[in-house]
Amino acid sequence: MHLPKILLLFVVVLLAASCQSDDEEHLEPQPYQVLQTIVSTEVISFDEAVQSIKEAYGFSDELLASYTQQMNMASLRSRLYNAHIITYHTTDPNGQPIDVSGVVYYPKKGKPRGVVEAVSFHSNRQECPSRHLANVQLLLGMAGYVVLESDLIGCGATESMLFPYFYHDCIAKMLADLRLAATELVRNEYGRSMPSWTLIAGFSLSASEAWALARYYHLHPELGVEPDEIWISSGAYRPSEILAYQLRTQRTDNAYIPGAICSTNYYENLGLDLQQLFRGELKEHYKEWCLGDLTLFELCNRLGPDVSQYLNMDFFNEDNEDYRRLLATIEHFNIPNDWVPSCPVQVWHGTGDTFVPLFSSDELVAYLQSVGATVKYVVTESGHLDNCIDMALELAKYLYR
Repeated sequence: MHLPKILLLFVVVLLAASCQSDDEEHLEPQPYQVLQTIVSTEVISFDEAVQSIKEAYGFSDELLASYTQQMNMASLRSRLYNAHIITYHTTDPNGQPIDVSGVVYYPKKGKPRGVVEAVSFHSNRQECPSRHLANVQLLLGMAGYVVLESDLIGCGATESMLFPYFYHDCIAKMLADLRLAATELVRNEYGRSMPSWTLIAGFSLSASEAWALARYYHLHPELGVEPDEIWISSGAYRPSEILAYQLRTQRTDNAYIPGAICSTNYYENLGLDLQQLFRGELKEHYKEWCLGDLTLFELCNRLGPDVSQYLNMDFFNEDNEDYRRLLATIEHFNIPNDWVPSCPVQVWHGTGDTFVPLFSSDELVAYLQSVGATVKYVVTESGHLDNCIDMALELAKYLYR
């Protein structure tokens, strides 16, 4: 069960973190270039973040009591964050200008210890950072770090759009643009520069996006961001191989395939007949379901693990030119193994993962080892969610040190 591990995560983040003293930096405001507007600012407390996650997972105070009764929470209870909901300029999958939303979390007191770029793993409208401010990613960084979270396309300010599954280059640029917007906000609102120390983290769907972001910073040294740590868990770094495998085995506990096909068909203008491609209830409801009306877990529960129950498997045949065209298009979304990270990388995956096969991380780690990168590969016996929680526990220990 992954619930006890989530409870243990609360124990880890309840460890005391020392308050940071104010510095003497007082920068003059400058005109915004990337930041469009600060929509609103809310104050989030550590206790509120914990309470929000307790409610999201259905935890009771009694259930948590045994984990927290011996903890001295005094210093963390006083830690408050300003949650700035913003919109900022970036580009869509076709390179066209677009304004998206995100959240910049900034400690109300003290000098920030660094920046945590915690890529959101929610592609659902209701769970995106700007609508669910007190989330797991924020909790990991509430030890004095600036925390950056984008809503991603398809959520927040762009909720009428399709979420662009696996458009790693687009998402990486969007995340890097969030940092530029946050840098402008921090200068104008706090009179400070953005801390240089940076940790990039991603879980599940966001792991590949976090990896793409780190690569983007490497390819764009003019941005002046050199990550100090990269932590990624259970990611789909080469989606075409994973898709082909799951179609071949006709099984996955992750019902991402319909959304991935819809977004690829739309943004690449493939002209696929989705009425012929989907089966059952999905054939009638794919428009609303794949636009984010359902969470991925709700969609998984509706569709089940047997993809042949909601996909027309006659389409997914190598003799079908449209299928070959779809697969060739998705191959362009594979993150190239064309760089060597200059910082340590932690890659986590579980042997019991039925969402993303283990070979996804095996291949990435093999490449990193072949080029002499500093990589730690942690293979657990956990399933997909449990493995993500396993990494979150270790990451919390590291950030709250």
